[in-house]
Amino acid sequence: MTEPADRSEEDELWLAFGRAVGFTLAAILLLLGGGILVIVLAAIFLGFIFGG
Repeated sequence: MTEPADRSEEDELWLAFGRAVGFTLAAILLLLGGGILVIVLAAIFLGFIFGG
């Protein structure tokens, strides 16, 4: 991936900060979404086991 070389250090810092925030939000979203999915699947699975 080629990027223009005329970026200032401040621009680079903002880009890195934005990237870090984006990765953090994505990781939290995936963890929460995965946790909710596991709970729902466990509830369905246990419901079938116990005849609920």
